Amino acid sequence: MKLCLTFDAAKPSKTLIYLLCFLPMQTIPNRMHNQGPSTISPVDADANLVRDRFQRSSTMSSVESDPLQMMSLDTNRCKPNASFIWCLPQDYNQEKHPFTYFHLVNKSLPWDYAFRFVIEEISNINDKSQTMSISMYFAVSWLEPRLKINESATEWTEDRTGPLNQVNESPESLKYIWYPELEIYGLDTFGRQRVLKEMSGVRIIKNKTITYELGVRITISCRMNFDDYPLDAHTCQFQVGSYYDTHETVTCSSFFIYDLDRQRSLQHFIQIESLPSEFKVMELPSGIYAACGFQVRLQRKQMQFLVQVYLPSFMFVIVSWVSFLIKPEVVPGRMALLVTLFLVLINIFNSVRENAPISSRLNAIDLYLVVCIFLVFGALMEYAVILLLLKKRRKPMRTIDQGLRHLFAASNGAAAVPLRDTNTREENSAGEEKQVEVVNSVPSNGVGKKTVIRLNLRSLT
Repeated sequence: MKLCLTFDAAKPSKTLIYLLCFLPMQTIPNRMHNQGPSTISPVDADANLVRDRFQRSSTMSSVESDPLQMMSLDTNRCKPNASFIWCLPQDYNQEKHPFTYFHLVNKSLPWDYAFRFVIEEISNINDKSQTMSISMYFAVSWLEPRLKINESATEWTEDRTGPLNQVNESPESLKYIWYPELEIYGLDTFGRQRVLKEMSGVRIIKNKTITYELGVRITISCRMNFDDYPLDAHTCQFQVGSYYDTHETVTCSSFFIYDLDRQRSLQHFIQIESLPSEFKVMELPSGIYAACGFQVRLQRKQMQFLVQVYLPSFMFVIVSWVSFLIKPEVVPGRMALLVTLFLVLINIFNSVRENAPISSRLNAIDLYLVVCIFLVFGALMEYAVILLLLKKRRKPMRTIDQGLRHLFAASNGAAAVPLRDTNTREENSAGEEKQVEVVNSVPSNGVGKKTVIRLNLRSLT
């Protein structure tokens, strides 16, 4: 047990006891002078214990048969008198870029990143948010000239450690190795795939190249124009490059693998091609950067729109024209047909607008439905005009007041006024109308007079 004291510089006469430390005193042999054991402080004892444990672990690992266990569990540093496949030098600095040591491999700038994309499928295309989701294996390779490689190790040729001239390592190795800082342009989400562990791995190649590969699901934004919807087509670029280093320092190369048979059926025809040259350079306010990736062409499938929208609306317009064959006097049947077709087309238009993406103007399918609606509306207006003309043609020549005055004048003995009979009116060959004179005879009794007036009123109606 040791009593730890502290002294107040302002008041040296007072001693403050602040901690009672229960730390055992350690004794170690004096290896330099062989003077027997000496007492050290607890801090020195802890440091020596850690150093001794590290030396013991190194000694134990050096006698093991598997060379993959020759390196330390935390740093992968090179150790003297220990066999290894690859290791990091003792002065390795993880913060320094590999291209600062390009003289070690007789290479000049720009440094090169190699990308490999094994595309499983385009999993989703969202028109409303204008995004595209991709499931793939994302791999990046870079040269690390500071690696120490044991070219005579048998692991370079064994299948159990990886392909020829390559060895598989745990992704935890990247904690002690420099790796590039990348940027995916237009990135929305970046999700790593996991089963029991994260689906990733590291491979060290005999030529001092490091490859890091992982399974990901990436969602990127894609600029889409829906003015021609549903006859629209789009191109989306997947671009990745260095986040800090410009094209003068770092360039890149890439290739992709895509199996169309693994692609699920979506609302677009999908075609993946190499990235065009104009998209391999990104000009940003901070500089010009190299970019690599691929391009996706999307062509919307149109058969479902042809069957669900275009063909039915075309048939409805044709049926509205058939209504011209119905007699105008059949008002309920013809009016019900046209109004029903008009409302059905309005319903189809609303349904299409609800599912259609946002466009800068009236898109193709909207314009088509609007034309169909106006055609049916025109047939409805045409029938309204016909009914109006028929109503004017059947209008009586005199109003009820004029007819009453005429009858009373005739009953009082006035001269009979010629009146056109609307029921017996006909046009002769010269275009003149025949007129029938109504002669009112008033008997002496009041009954006959009343009868004559009733008959005249009925004829006027």
